[in-house]
Amino acid sequence: MDKRTEQLLLFDLPNPLAKTVGGNFFVELPEKPGVYHFRAEDDKILYIGKAKNLKQRVSSYRSIKAERADKRLVRLVNATQSITFKTCHSEKAALKLENKLIRKYNPRYNRAQVYPFKNPYVICRYEGDRFSIRRHSGEGTPQVKGDELLFGSFPAGLTPRALRAWQRLLLVTQSRSKSGFSLPDNVMENQYYKQLTLAFGRGRFNHWLQKHFLSYLEGKHRWALWALSGPLMFNLIRMDKSLRILCWQDWKYAFHFFAAGPRRNRKLNQSKGIELSQPISQDTVSDWLIDRRLSSLG
Repeated sequence: MDKRTEQLLLFDLPNPLAKTVGGNFFVELPEKPGVYHFRAEDDKILYIGKAKNLKQRVSSYRSIKAERADKRLVRLVNATQSITFKTCHSEKAALKLENKLIRKYNPRYNRAQVYPFKNPYVICRYEGDRFSIRRHSGEGTPQVKGDELLFGSFPAGLTPRALRAWQRLLLVTQSRSKSGFSLPDNVMENQYYKQLTLAFGRGRFNHWLQKHFLSYLEGKHRWALWALSGPLMFNLIRMDKSLRILCWQDWKYAFHFFAAGPRRNRKLNQSKGIELSQPISQDTVSDWLIDRRLSSLG
């Protein structure tokens, strides 16, 4: 962090943009859609934004006050030494250009769309009646070994919760636990993890469940989740209230993850004429999210 902007909120400072950029700059801004860039002393891009009206949007930053505004914005305007912009023929074009530039330059003060590569892939490997699952977050599609299966990329926030939910639901149905205290501590934690194991158990039903879990990750259907609901409902009778609530929340995570990740990817592949079960790149998902936003603009 710039030492000059480290403790700004301790002082009642005036907004410096008019002085650093110049008052005439705001007067001469075009009233057109476009993308603007806030730059530091070394010309490094600090922030990229899009505007339906460049003059109106960029000029609004002059009214940011240290005592009332978000800390991030206060630091941004105080670190900015110049502002550049590029006009576009429409707001939709500006939104697409903004998304492209954010991914390219990774500006410090942007939050959305900065890290599309954090949307993880899921790598599965059979271990008898178990699945060893690890999540991979990083730029580019991961390389997998011959005995591994690759799925994704999936939503960053929902994926770890859904996989942990599957792990707990399988364990609850097989152990017939009455309380969360009887489950292993690491299974009860929702903290960040890189790898976990789904134990499906032995028997014809469990083998069928394990087989269709792959179809779940491919976005074909939720049969594995619906089938798991049967023994889970039977066990609900003997559970205490806290474990019952936890199982219901886990089931909802697993249910919603299917639509937000696997099913979405399958539809995207279908629209592009790609093999439906193929992993989909993180940039493609990011572009699709932008296209969806564009469609909502009309």
